[in-house]
Amino acid sequence: MSIKENIKSLLLSNIVVPRQRKIGIEEECFIYKNNGSRLTVNKGNEFSAADLLIIINRKTLNNGHYTLEPGGQLEWSSPPLKNLKQLNNSFQKHKNTLSKLLKEYELKSISYATDPQFSPDDIELIKDTKYQLMDERFDVSGTMGRWMMRNSASIQINFDATGKRDLEEMAFISDSLHPISSFIFSNSPFINDSNVGMKNMRNIIWENTDNERCRNLFDHNIYSSSGLLENYIEYVLEVPALFKINENNNLEKSDKTIGVELKFLEEKNQLTPQNIKLYLQQIFTNVRLKNVLEVRGADRTPFGYELAPVAFWTGILTDEKTKEIVLCEINKWTLEDRKALNIASLKLDDSQQGPMGKSYGYWNNWAMELAIKGLENRGKGEEIFLEKFINIIKRKGPFTLQLQNNED
Repeated sequence: MSIKENIKSLLLSNIVVPRQRKIGIEEECFIYKNNGSRLTVNKGNEFSAADLLIIINRKTLNNGHYTLEPGGQLEWSSPPLKNLKQLNNSFQKHKNTLSKLLKEYELKSISYATDPQFSPDDIELIKDTKYQLMDERFDVSGTMGRWMMRNSASIQINFDATGKRDLEEMAFISDSLHPISSFIFSNSPFINDSNVGMKNMRNIIWENTDNERCRNLFDHNIYSSSGLLENYIEYVLEVPALFKINENNNLEKSDKTIGVELKFLEEKNQLTPQNIKLYLQQIFTNVRLKNVLEVRGADRTPFGYELAPVAFWTGILTDEKTKEIVLCEINKWTLEDRKALNIASLKLDDSQQGPMGKSYGYWNNWAMELAIKGLENRGKGEEIFLEKFINIIKRKGPFTLQLQNNED
């Protein structure tokens, strides 16, 4: 098979029948010491995030796993599960385990998506070759890559696909509605101990991290669900690689594109799924294709609402009736409509103009109502994970604004 066919085969390697579709969550959070400073990242003379990681993974049995983000943010990846009630049970086990450990080691977590107090200069970077090379690249590829790596936290959702068309449609929908999701789930009220005002801060950070490998699929000329998979593969192959696998099977800096690096592997008969994944993971678009669909645009939500983004996207993407309604509508949007919506998402002002001459706020409400309807259509009682959150957002606006107002 060609390189493109190998990538396509990997991306379609986890196709399931609809009743077997599973959903997963990746939840990140900042860990602080009780004195108000961030938990040290690397092993040393004091208890560190690296130490916490070892302990919590030992205590977790068949309930996902934990990793560290570059600034020591703790990430829990759930097992893939069939419905949100199962996922909630898994999430509660995770929270109980983490809560006990934080209490034991006199630590605390905070539920913001952007560190409210410290700048990147205050945060040590994890000792990991991959992240060191990423940090070096992002220091020159954009203005806020160091903020992204050290000072941001998100909730990401993974969905199995039921076929190529389903994968393409889910990716197109979630890319088109990213500006809406980033407004609804905005939870970044402060940076450097100051209010951010109307800025949608985490969305701004990602928008200014690396134009070649971040932002929307739309920004990389992927405008439609038709042919999206092939267009995504074409895009990936042209992106400069952050790192490559050397002859000793270690990572080192690359000065070639992902396509060229994969060609080298092919010539050495090393074009394995594992090696292809290593390069696919160097793409950080708001929607990312792996052997599942990864939707990456939601801020880390306030405590108690971690499943709200999962519920939102589950209602939109996995109920066929709702998905068709959304597709029918967004297929009417022009390229200018989508540009306007993407620009609007950088500011938490829902009076801005959105697609088809209607306001940003109109489309936010439209999507929230459809998400609830989609969950109701699934018939699993999952709307309980979204209804309360949405009612709050409709009355008070996103948490970024609410929390600043509470400070006043």
